[in-house]
Amino acid sequence: MNTVTASDNYTVSVLQRLSERGDRDAIVAGERRISGAEAVSTALRFAAALRGSGLVEGDGVALFVENTPEALLFQLAIHFSGCRLVFVPPEPGNGELEALIQRADVKMLLFDPVFEERTRRITGRIDIPHVLSIGACSSASDFLAAASSIAGCSLGEAADGRHIATLLYTGGTTGLPKLVVHRNGYYGLYAQAATAYAADASADDALLICTLVTHTSGHGAFLVGVLSGHTVVLLRTFDAGAALAAMESERVTRMMVVTPMLYELLDHPDCRAGRFPALSTLHYTGAAASPARLRQAIERFGPVLHQIYGASENGLVSELTPQEHDLRRPESLTSCGRPGPGVEVELRNDEGKPVARGEVGELYVRSRTVMEGYWNDPERTAEVLDAEGWFRSGDLGRQDEDGYLYLVDRARDIIVTGSTADNVYSRLLDDFLTAQPAVKEAAAIGLPGDDDKEAVHVVLVPDDPADAPDLSELTREIVDALGDLYAPASYSITDSLPRTTVGKTDKKALRATLLKTRA
Repeated sequence: MNTVTASDNYTVSVLQRLSERGDRDAIVAGERRISGAEAVSTALRFAAALRGSGLVEGDGVALFVENTPEALLFQLAIHFSGCRLVFVPPEPGNGELEALIQRADVKMLLFDPVFEERTRRITGRIDIPHVLSIGACSSASDFLAAASSIAGCSLGEAADGRHIATLLYTGGTTGLPKLVVHRNGYYGLYAQAATAYAADASADDALLICTLVTHTSGHGAFLVGVLSGHTVVLLRTFDAGAALAAMESERVTRMMVVTPMLYELLDHPDCRAGRFPALSTLHYTGAAASPARLRQAIERFGPVLHQIYGASENGLVSELTPQEHDLRRPESLTSCGRPGPGVEVELRNDEGKPVARGEVGELYVRSRTVMEGYWNDPERTAEVLDAEGWFRSGDLGRQDEDGYLYLVDRARDIIVTGSTADNVYSRLLDDFLTAQPAVKEAAAIGLPGDDDKEAVHVVLVPDDPADAPDLSELTREIVDALGDLYAPASYSITDSLPRTTVGKTDKKALRATLLKTRA
């Protein structure tokens, strides 16, 4: 594929591929069908409007959106213009979103009108030079209307790829969220994946994206889909019935879900074996899946499952292909696959030394998709990324003689609720709780629920044992600051928390005690 500029700006190749579709559908979203030619002209008009507003290369542009065609095209326009793309996912609470946007140092916030009230609150506390809606609303100017009469850029006007940056939110403490930074080279992964997918693609192939386009999974799936010649089918929000209907009506050949979405598909009465003969690959990511559920999925959809293990910080780590989901080898369903192309992995002990094959260690990853670091946060970057490019994942696992990885635990305290594409970062909740005046100490842990999901349980040590916090009010404050995802399902009140030998809260011991009392 030839590019038009010498800048190595990946968006040029994406726009070229869209242009090749001409009048054929490139993006399908409900009743909307957008041709390749329309998609290209729209993205280039958006880019011209961004530049016309005074933005220059390197300026931050935040996207606070649901899944829409405009959200996809804005991603291209922002990077085409050489601006820094800041994803603002909708799950965090208002306090965390304010901190995210403040820390990301953005010059423009583009928001979906469905988030008008939240945006009004955020911008009431943060000074952002340009706040524009993507569509008509009462509180901000409509970017789409302003851009409708603007002549678009030409492909030759793409910014130098060296100016491209993407900031991905991964959680943090309110006031200091972690924002992963990826540069232009990160997008080579998607071009590489697209080459493999394009080899067996036909003109009628369609990729269904169920995950949020403000997350790595949705963002990457869109790029791979376009570059490999697929029609991109987009769900605005995930609904199992709507997804199954789209799979059938659009003859979806590939799709992207997170594991809890896969479970919802399987539990829907319309998910019947043999209904989706066009489906060749079902990518799932975000959390480990139950072997029993994987067997069920293979029975319903056929031998199409493709697991992707990775994270915002390190991109793709490993894959378990459809051929490797082997029902004759039950242990294969407990693996997250073998390292992807160009990915190096090491399992290390507490002293940072490699462990032998088969032994459990903490997973370290090195590849060209590992992040540059956390945005303007050298201290936390240094905690997980060394001078040789090794990223400390925080996941515990082992690797067998054939190179397959098996995750056995999480060194970092992440609670997999299964509610969305995101997990609950218990450290974030811990820090919020201990900042409350009536709370001396707190520990958030995950307790088992259905389908390998976890429920958020909070253990509190009150500042005054005789005056415990109002738990209903505390829950409301948590939701307001961090979002519904972080609302505890249950609480415990105690006098003290167990400690490790180095003085940290021993959450493993705490969880074991709670499980014993529930038995």
